[in-house]
Amino acid sequence: MKQQMIQLKYSLARAKALSHYLEKEGKTIESELLGHIDTLYESQVPEEVREYVASQTPEESREEVSNKEQKADKQLRQTARKKQIQAENAGDSQAETGPVLTM
Repeated sequence: MKQQMIQLKYSLARAKALSHYLEKEGKTIESELLGHIDTLYESQVPEEVREYVASQTPEESREEVSNKEQKADKQLRQTARKKQIQAENAGDSQAETGPVLTM
């Protein structure tokens, strides 16, 4: 599949900060931008045209299905992790107060 290089200018300081925090989550600026540009493509290009493009590049449509499955799986894991952290934090706040004794 042929690919087009897309370049853009962005503040160096912001790019470094963004890269730093994305790396903590195991992500890159490039991978996040690819996800956003795919979303933009799907929202702006009519379905009939997307189907035509997919028929012209069958290997790309297989990759797209695989990528969507990976994204969905990743979102499920992230949601489960967030819920786990929230549950742990809720447990910590209860443990900090301790039992109340009355006389």
